[in-house]
Amino acid sequence: MRVLWIGSWLVLACAHPPRAPEVSGWRELRSAHFRLQTDLSLTDARTTLDRLETLRAALETAWAGGGDTPGSTRAIVLHDPAELRTFTDLRGAAGTSRSGPLLVTAGVEVPLGDASPDLAVLAHEVAHDLNRRRMPGAPRWFDEGLAEYLESAELLDPERVRFGRTSTEVLEAARGGPPIPIPRLEGPGWESETPDQARAAYRSARLWIHALRASEPERMRSLESALASGTPWRAAWGEVERSVDLPGLEEDLRRWVQVGVLPTELHRFERRTTRPDERPLPEWEVHLALAELWALGPGADRAARSRAEIEAAARAAPDEAGPQVLLADLETDPDRKRELAEALARRHPRSPEAAVLLARVLRDQGGPVEGRRAAIDAALALAPDDVDALTAHALESARNSEFAGALRSARRAVALAPWNPTVFTTLALVLSRVGSCSEAVAAAQHAVDVLPDHPDPRDVAALDRERDRIARSCSSLPGGNPVR
Repeated sequence: MRVLWIGSWLVLACAHPPRAPEVSGWRELRSAHFRLQTDLSLTDARTTLDRLETLRAALETAWAGGGDTPGSTRAIVLHDPAELRTFTDLRGAAGTSRSGPLLVTAGVEVPLGDASPDLAVLAHEVAHDLNRRRMPGAPRWFDEGLAEYLESAELLDPERVRFGRTSTEVLEAARGGPPIPIPRLEGPGWESETPDQARAAYRSARLWIHALRASEPERMRSLESALASGTPWRAAWGEVERSVDLPGLEEDLRRWVQVGVLPTELHRFERRTTRPDERPLPEWEVHLALAELWALGPGADRAARSRAEIEAAARAAPDEAGPQVLLADLETDPDRKRELAEALARRHPRSPEAAVLLARVLRDQGGPVEGRRAAIDAALALAPDDVDALTAHALESARNSEFAGALRSARRAVALAPWNPTVFTTLALVLSRVGSCSEAVAAAQHAVDVLPDHPDPRDVAALDRERDRIARSCSSLPGGNPVR
C-alpha cells in the first residue's frame, strides 16, 4: 500500500536552521495506545506520552458512540523544531507506513520548563489518527477540517473537554469574505494550493465542520456512524447533502463569524492513567526511526537518505533482523526478494519482522506450496495483530478450504486497518471462495472507497479490475450466490 502523509498547514517559524538529530540519548516509552520514540528529556517524554493518551481519550468523545478505539500508533517526537525541519516544514504529520500508523512532531523551544510538543499540534495529529480508524475513506477536506476543529480541544479538568473555541485569527480572516463554499466530494487540490490558498482551504473546512456539528448534530452523528460501519463516503455524504439546508447553514456560519462567537461543545471523558514501559533506544533503532522520517515524502534523494539510515542500522547491529528485513523489502526483483525473505526467516526464526516479510512475499508472489503454510502460520503466531500476517493467513486458509479460519483472519485485518485497501481485497477473495458473491463485490468496492483523495489512477484501475474479476468468477462458482 502506498504511504499517505497528512499534516497541518502550519509552517514552522525559522528561528534556527535545520539541525539533524543525534543518534544517542533516545528512549522509547510504551503505553496502551502509543509507542513513543524520542530524544526529549525523560520528564518531557513522560509528559508527551501522558498527553497523547489523555487527548486520545478526550477526542474519542467527539464521535458518535465514543468508546475506546482499537489499535496503537507509533509516535516519533524530536527534541525541537530545528530537528524536525531537517525532514519537513510541517509542525506535525500523521499517516501510515509499512509498520502501521505513525505520528510525527517535535517539542517546543523553551529555555526552562515543559518542552513537550504544543497541545494543539498533538490534538490535530491524534485527530487524524482517529479519523483514519473511525472514518476511513473520508475526503481530505473533511479529514483536515475535523482535525482543525478538534485541535481546539481544551482540557478543562481531568474529566471534561471543550471543543470549538475559535481563534481571533481565524475569525478575522474569515470576515474578509464569505467562507469558501463547502466542498461537495473531492474537495480542493490541497497539494497544489499556494500557502495562502491552503490556509483559506483549511480555515473554510474547519468552519464548515464547526457549523455542521453545531447545527446538525444528529445528521453528523449519523454520518460518523455510517462511515464507521463501512458505508462509502459518497453514499454517506450524499445523504447529508440531500437533507441539510446548506445555503441556510452558510448564512448561519456567516452570522457567527461576524459576531465573533461560534457555539462550543462540552464532553466528559475518562482520563487514562499512563504507566509506561521505558527503555533506552539503541542507536541502530534510532537510525531506523530517522529512516522513517526521511520517508515522509516522495523523492529519490529522500529515498536514498532513508536507505542510508537503514544501512547504518544494519552496520551498527549486524545480528538484528529488523534492518536486514527492511533492506530486503527494498529489493525490486521478486525472486531475489523471496530468497532474502526465506534466508532471513531461517536465520531469525523468532523474529516477527522476518516472519511477516516472508508471509507477505508468499502472499503476494506465491512460491512453492511446500513450507508455505508453515511459514505463514509462524508469522501469525509471532505477530498475531499484523495485517500482513493476517491477510496471508486468510488467503492460505481459503486455498486449503479452511473458510472459518480464513474469514476470522480477514475480518480481524479489516478491524485493525480499515483504511487499508489490501485488507478489503483479501476479505473479498475469501468471501468469493465461500460463494458470498454480493458481500465479496461490496468488499472489493470498499477497497476502492478507502483510497485517499486523488489516488493514483493505476491503483484505482487495478482495484476495479480485481472487483470485476471477483464478480465474474464468483458468479460461476458451483453453489455460489451470483451477484444481482
